[in-house]
Amino acid sequence: MSKKLISIFMSIVVAASLAACTNTTSNTEKKAETTTESQSDEKDKALEGTWAKNYSLEQTQKLYKDRLAKIESITKESGLKYSKDEKVKKDNGQSVNDNSIYFDNPKPEANKIESMYFGMKTYGDDLATGDITLKLSLKFDGENAIKNNDFDLGKTSFKKYIEAFTGQKDKDYSDINKQIIEKLKNGDKQVEINNTVDGLKEQVLATKECIIYILSTKKYKFADSNVSDASME
Repeated sequence: MSKKLISIFMSIVVAASLAACTNTTSNTEKKAETTTESQSDEKDKALEGTWAKNYSLEQTQKLYKDRLAKIESITKESGLKYSKDEKVKKDNGQSVNDNSIYFDNPKPEANKIESMYFGMKTYGDDLATGDITLKLSLKFDGENAIKNNDFDLGKTSFKKYIEAFTGQKDKDYSDINKQIIEKLKNGDKQVEINNTVDGLKEQVLATKECIIYILSTKKYKFADSNVSDASME
């Protein structure tokens, strides 16, 4: 997976490095491109849980740095070469500061992680809003998963990264596993699953060639902050 794809991920346009996966995710790209800011705001307002609270910029940065340290430690243990970066760019005329860690695994084995991105973005010259996002991709052996009726996302390296972000252990992946296998078995070209995890937005996109997992906070409006403690151990 190329670094160019990571930049696409960072703007929440989903794609994949494998040619087959790229073709089958084209509908999702179009859908992501047409999602409006107002729709995102409405979804954010409906979130409930720890991560749905209104944190200040300083509190959000603290939360991000804590999770970043854990995610970097996991990545070091994997032996994969990774990069940390902080850059400012313009998006639709708005300044976006992106602080992140990411890697590409150029030759992943079947059902092994292909790429990872974890980052915090702040928007505007005054840093008025911001969010934190984890994005993972897996080289998926969907044919065998369907044939053997057997796949568990919780047994992949995704599990460690998701736990590092959420702080929750023993997440139940059974419903996600079931939906992926059943929908692909029924002939769906692409599976999309949306859920929430303690105030985080969870999205799973799957084809027979790849699985993309996205976990993100709402877009925090720092002026609305009303939380005194964001330690969230």
